[in-house]
Amino acid sequence: MLTSVIGVVVLLGGLIFFHELGHYLVAKFFGVKVEVFSLGFGKKILKRQWGETEYALSMIPLGGYVKLMGDDPYRGVPADQAARAFSTQALYKRFAVVAAGPIFNLMLAFALFMLIFWSGKPMAGTRLGAVVVASPAWEAGLRSQDRITEVGGKPVTTWNDLESSVRDRVGDKVELTVERVGTTMKFSTEVSKVAGRSPYGEIIQVGGIKGISPYPLSSKIGVSDPKSPAHEAGLRSGDRITKVDAQAVKTYEQAREAILGHWYHKRPVTVTVERTSGAVSTEKSVTLSFPAAPSDTALGSLDALGIYASDTFVKDVSSGSPAEKGGLTPGDRIAKVNGQTISNFESIVEQVQAAGEKGVPLDFTVVRDGQTMVLNLKPNETVTEDPLTHAPVKRFLVGFVPMTEIEEGETVYVQVRNIGQLIATAYHETYDMAEKMVVSIVKLATGSISMKNLGGPVLIATVAGKSLDAGFIPFLQTMALISINLFLLNLLPIPVLDGGHLLFFIIEGLKGKPVSIRTMEVANQVGMVFILMLVALTFFNDISRIVLH
Repeated sequence: MLTSVIGVVVLLGGLIFFHELGHYLVAKFFGVKVEVFSLGFGKKILKRQWGETEYALSMIPLGGYVKLMGDDPYRGVPADQAARAFSTQALYKRFAVVAAGPIFNLMLAFALFMLIFWSGKPMAGTRLGAVVVASPAWEAGLRSQDRITEVGGKPVTTWNDLESSVRDRVGDKVELTVERVGTTMKFSTEVSKVAGRSPYGEIIQVGGIKGISPYPLSSKIGVSDPKSPAHEAGLRSGDRITKVDAQAVKTYEQAREAILGHWYHKRPVTVTVERTSGAVSTEKSVTLSFPAAPSDTALGSLDALGIYASDTFVKDVSSGSPAEKGGLTPGDRIAKVNGQTISNFESIVEQVQAAGEKGVPLDFTVVRDGQTMVLNLKPNETVTEDPLTHAPVKRFLVGFVPMTEIEEGETVYVQVRNIGQLIATAYHETYDMAEKMVVSIVKLATGSISMKNLGGPVLIATVAGKSLDAGFIPFLQTMALISINLFLLNLLPIPVLDGGHLLFFIIEGLKGKPVSIRTMEVANQVGMVFILMLVALTFFNDISRIVLH
């Protein structure tokens, strides 16, 4: 909570300050008298007069303002100061003063992106966190902890680079250059059609390398057979392996490799696990002895020990779902679906969706307390809300949640120190973000993106707090994005906003005379109603998120 408060005060305070500073500096440049420079609205908490300007901190921190002499058509201006009034300035000067606020927000975003790339922008790297057994990537030879360095001879540094390089190449064969334990290797695989997202969050089909993920499974395990070596040694489903002998591990792949290393050398291994019951966690160490001739080590599996990845185990079953009606219970391990061996949760999802489209049931082979049984489950069609776009999405579900836990993947820092390249990189990042936001605003206006995506102060505070928790650079990234957002929103041709004033100036330039006071009054009233409705909507969305989540 404290982090959110600090984050939102620093973030909004900084953005508002630079916005108002733009108006202030350009007004001063043209000789316009600035009467008040305030951060916030409402009653002034602190104020001090320096020269001809009063600087203030006001009670409501959701904005700010610069009060210029002569900007109120209902207030007169002393005759001896008329030349310094805003209303008496040439049209281009008035336009520049008003436009300066949004432009300063854009300039701030550009400066922040320069600082971010100078320091190093954190992004997901190309080290593989997980490779699904029997997937196209696995069959091609890729393994967890491989780092992909080139796709088709083109260098890739981040996961975004990797995805972009194959996004439009469905059906093509691509050569991947991989670093594995200090050795460079090359593999060839076909680009498959996979579910992805557009820059605006919409679910689309794109090209991808099927079976790879930057995010590894945690070292949480499942044990389904009470007669297995793992169970007899004392391991249980839900245990998280923390050490294999003296080697600390965090992911399932690390634990698997460390255990297999002892297996191949025919040595017993001590495994330390963390076991959680309610709010209490305990540590336990057990010694595993290996079967004399495991039959499935070719796939690097721990099946013969009775140890499995957690994502093939059932954590919860939804009430009234096909899973509950069919007899699936928490703790079951899903071994096969329609006779196909299951090695990860995603393969279950694919089969459920395919069967749901055809309207046919599926045979789930499950292992419960060492006993194998077959359950017949028919997926239900369900319309859910996409968590990003809030658009309705048709899905087929059987109604259970896996025991999956994901760890963070590799992070690389994209750092640019050449000043020319740094300026170009920051420019392209600013332009790209602004372009995406313009399209997003259009999609919001046309209904392509749900209005539920809009957020107010509570969402901003939450995002600011989380980004501050994540570190200085993520916080600056958030600040840059919101600064671009303010740049665009303030340019919308809505009276009350800067864009509304600029619209009046454009009309004045075309007509050769100012817009009438009555016209501005009506337009401002309409604009205020629109802004109040927008504020009400964002507050409603904020409250809905709190209630639902």
